[in-house]
Formats: sequence, C-alpha cells, structure tokens
Amino acid sequence: MSPTAEPIATAIGSVEICLATPADLDDVLDILNQTARWLASRGINQWRVDGFPRELVAGDIARGEVYIARRERRAVGTFTLMWRDDLFWPGTKDEAGYIHRIAVRREARGLGVELLKFAEHVTASTGRKLLRLDCFSGNAALCSYYEQAGFVRVADIELDAGDDATVPESNRRFIARQYEKSLR
Repeated sequence: MSPTAEPIATAIGSVEICLATPADLDDVLDILNQTARWLASRGINQWRVDGFPRELVAGDIARGEVYIARRERRAVGTFTLMWRDDLFWPGTKDEAGYIHRIAVRREARGLGVELLKFAEHVTASTGRKLLRLDCFSGNAALCSYYEQAGFVRVADIELDAGDDATVPESNRRFIARQYEKSLR
C-alpha cells in the first residue's frame, strides 16, 4: 500500500470491502479460480484454470495490495490494486493506480462496478489522477464492460505469456488491452 494511502473499508449495501489479510488467502484464491474456470467455460482463455499461483497472491496480500469483498461474512469478490506495473505499463510514471485480478463469484454478479468505484476512491485518496487496468483483448465482453464503466482504451500490447504467471501457457501470444480512467 502507498505510504500516503490509509487503509479503507467501506460498506456498499450488504457488501463490505477491505484489505485482505493472510487469513483471506484461500478465499481470494477460491474466487479467482472459480472465475478462471467460468471464463474458460465460455471459451475465454484469459486466466489459468489449473489454479492461481498461491505465492503470487500471498505476496500481493503481504504488500497490502489485495482487497476482498464480503456479503454476510462470505467472500464474494476481490481485486488487486498496485502502485506500479512495469509488466503491463512499462515506462509509466507513478501517477496511477493499477487494478488487476478483479473477480466476483457468480452469485455476486453486478458487484464488479462497485469494486471499480472503490478502487477509484482508494487511488484518488493517494493523490493519483488515473486508474489503469488491462485485460485480455480477446475478451470482448470485458473490454466493453470497462468502456461502459468510463475507462478509455489506450493501446494493445503483446506480452510473452511466460512473463505473467496468471496467463495460460496455451495462450502463447497474449495481447493485453490497456485502459485508463481519469480520477479528476
């Protein structure tokens, strides 16, 4: 977490969003893995279906970058918010927050936009002016979703699938679509 950001927890209707702790690791992984399997069932080869790397997510939690959403104490959503992203946004300055791995359980459909708004609030509270994200360019529904949420397409970049442990090995040519939203 940025030294200028304060831990934030908020309630949105019946959902509470807060920083994840090491005790939340299995819940976060379960949400991510469930979402990866659902994407694959729809023919979207975006995330590995053999499980997210435990060490990757545990490290993100230890750095204070992972948030978890709960409804009636059940974990229903998660996202990672970072202050640098040299893999997907090489050469950029530190004026942005970078959201990754936003996922919700199927029973919590519709929560994603609230998670994005929460990430915008946290990012703006650090004085940053932009929230950036990326997604698999082959996921047309997700690209449209982000555009409807006010994100503007910046570019498409090609990554070596081996550079990101969340990309399926079968997806040799991974084209990520970059998006950003002004927080002014």
